[in-house]
Amino acid sequence: MLAPYKHIMRRRALLGAAGAAGFIPASRALPAGTVTIVVPYGAGSTNDIIARLVAPELSALLGQSVVIDNRPGAGGTLGIGQVVRARPDGLTLALVSASSIPINKALYRNIPFDPARDLTLLTIAGSTPNALIVPAGGGIDSLAGLIARARQPGQPPLRHFSPGNGTSQHLSCAQLAMLTGIAVENVPYRGPAEGVTGLMAGETQFGFASVPSVAGLIRDGRLKALGTTGPRPSTLLAGVPTLVSLGYPAFGDTDIWYGFAGQRELPTETQTQLRAAFDRVLADAGLKERLRRAGFDAVPPATAAQLDAFVQAQVAFWAELVRSSGATMD
Repeated sequence: MLAPYKHIMRRRALLGAAGAAGFIPASRALPAGTVTIVVPYGAGSTNDIIARLVAPELSALLGQSVVIDNRPGAGGTLGIGQVVRARPDGLTLALVSASSIPINKALYRNIPFDPARDLTLLTIAGSTPNALIVPAGGGIDSLAGLIARARQPGQPPLRHFSPGNGTSQHLSCAQLAMLTGIAVENVPYRGPAEGVTGLMAGETQFGFASVPSVAGLIRDGRLKALGTTGPRPSTLLAGVPTLVSLGYPAFGDTDIWYGFAGQRELPTETQTQLRAAFDRVLADAGLKERLRRAGFDAVPPATAAQLDAFVQAQVAFWAELVRSSGATMD
């Protein structure tokens, strides 16, 4: 059974100590030209949603065009690799997450780069929990009911969907199985939308999905949320308990963060300018409200040293889950 990860720092505790930096004019460090934010997942994904909310505000502040380039494939490594190889001038950035940096570092053995070593995290734009979901009307109305179903005599392993091996959703299912002792079978799909569609079609029995991607289906009564990861309830799912409150504190550290990163070789002055720009954009009350309505929790700004420490702690945390799950991608 997986032990609770109380030794892993809480994101807010680590990141809350720094104040927002003052804005540095665009002429100071960032060259003229279009800023491209590479999203390593498809249009409409949770990664894509947050990138498209932030991009217009960043463009207005910098006085430069900011465009989104969706580059899905290979669990996010295709798009991240494109950014790692780009010129380190601040014009090519990546939308990164717990999946694309710490999880992929542990999961992929043969990619020609190290996402934690070769990227520098510029900011964390927000976080969101994953929701443990089942089809509505399927006879399972609580986590206890799901566990009881799995433990029925003669019951085959419960089939759960995932957007792919080693994703945060797959690892959350593996974590649930280890913590409760139930038998499960992973059914990987091409992406989150396909996995949720398969769940509603009866191909699987449960799974985890990011709250922004399924909140509408839950409100419409087509899906039932049994609980959420992370330390606090979701702002979009009133009345849905956290898995922590249901007796599984190990899920307190598994909400998913989303941020923006550049190449490790970015000049210090360019990193400083971009961090200041992101801090100012993310402090805007209007953007904060749009992010909140989309299901993202705000995260306070942080210094470069705090962000580096955060990435290293996340690498250690998710590596343990990847090892425990047995997931690998060669």
